[in-house]
Amino acid sequence: MTGSHTRERNEDIKNFLTHHRSRLNPEDYGFTLQQRRVKGLRREEVAQLAAVSVSWYTWLEQGRDISISPAALKRIGNVLQLSTTEQDYLDRLIFGAKNAPKPGAIPHEVKVMADALAPHPAFIRRANMDILYWNEAARSQIFDWSTIPEDDRNSLKLMFISDDYKQKIHHWELAAQHTIAAFRTYYAASNYAEDFGRVIDDLTARSEAFREMWHRQDVSKFGTGNKAIIDSQGKISHYTYSALEVESAPGIFLIFYLCRASEQP
Repeated sequence: MTGSHTRERNEDIKNFLTHHRSRLNPEDYGFTLQQRRVKGLRREEVAQLAAVSVSWYTWLEQGRDISISPAALKRIGNVLQLSTTEQDYLDRLIFGAKNAPKPGAIPHEVKVMADALAPHPAFIRRANMDILYWNEAARSQIFDWSTIPEDDRNSLKLMFISDDYKQKIHHWELAAQHTIAAFRTYYAASNYAEDFGRVIDDLTARSEAFREMWHRQDVSKFGTGNKAIIDSQGKISHYTYSALEVESAPGIFLIFYLCRASEQP
């Protein structure tokens, strides 16, 4: 990992830990609310509750290169009331992602699979949400990615920079928050921070709404879920979706949408 990417990860660690301790009520832990300049627990209180030294926890928040055990990080996560997904995210920020080859070309058979899933929408993307391929059903029912520049064919980008895409998403703000949270989880799990960094940098420069949501530090998994799409006539279609990683091509995902049974033709 390059120096700039190390600094970015260190900043992610700092922001994540400070955000989550700011959410906590000191009284729930037996501390007074008096003489506090900021919300939540102080660093020394987190350290005390997690049975680590104050200086060590401070260095952790600063992203310093320190020795850390999974058990100590788990105790900190318990104090901060992290969910399982949030704890996994923090572990990956601290310990790094598992070694994996850099995603390459889409295997031909995966494209054939996407086409064979018609009339159901299906498309192929990378972990950083770059859209690589889609079938005709996805183009007609979800979005026509061919109408936008290749550099903007990214699910997270489209949430914020494409008015046409935003108008198709029912409950856009909730969907945008979920997409950011999933992107952040993929980011922590990847060895290729530059693929994510260029998306973050571009959106930070182009979207105030993204800048605000990105700093919320939400994380979630993307494996399955629900999405409601609004067509050109204003009709809302409800889908469940599944994201399947291609075993022969790590970092490449096939996304399959299934329309609610009562709405299928």
